[in-house]
Amino acid sequence: MKIKQEIKVIAVIVTIFICFAFVIYKKKQNDPNPIEDNNIVDKTKNYVIGDSQCLNIANNSKKAKLINQSEGENSLWKGGEKLKWLNNAVIKYPISKDVNSIIISIGTNGGFKKTDDIKNLVFNLKQKFPNAKLIAVKGSWGWGYNNKVTLDMVNSYYDIFKQNGVILISKPIGDVENPHKNLPVYKEIGKLIDTELS
Repeated sequence: MKIKQEIKVIAVIVTIFICFAFVIYKKKQNDPNPIEDNNIVDKTKNYVIGDSQCLNIANNSKKAKLINQSEGENSLWKGGEKLKWLNNAVIKYPISKDVNSIIISIGTNGGFKKTDDIKNLVFNLKQKFPNAKLIAVKGSWGWGYNNKVTLDMVNSYYDIFKQNGVILISKPIGDVENPHKNLPVYKEIGKLIDTELS
């Protein structure tokens, strides 16, 4: 009789343990804000996204790179594109918890218009790259349709990024004739990015 009672007690304890473990598992599955495991972050995954200036930014950084050398939605960068295009591409991108940082180069082709939905872009970036540090590089002006843009206009535009939790690189690409050339300013920006990622 004693053995039977002990077996019953053990069976009850095992059943309770299994039920408890199942409840914990379901809670984690349904938790909209799970605690992220920092161990899954790959420190080498520092991606430059946005417009054509991404190429020179990535080439002058030791730690940042393009997702893919081929431009398009899958690599989140493309020449001539504006913030709206980038936002739509980000929405389609898979959630990537292992990315360490995202460096954003956007705004130049749209003339730094404050009507751009910067807040929504930052929100979507945080959804897709939940463990990534977000960094923005201020764009270029003084050429083409941006020849009337001023530094104050540029700073006001990127202040919106800062207000939404994005780190700003202090040095802009700036007032240049051709931002597609590998200008000395890109070396400065690359060093500042590498310092931020140290």
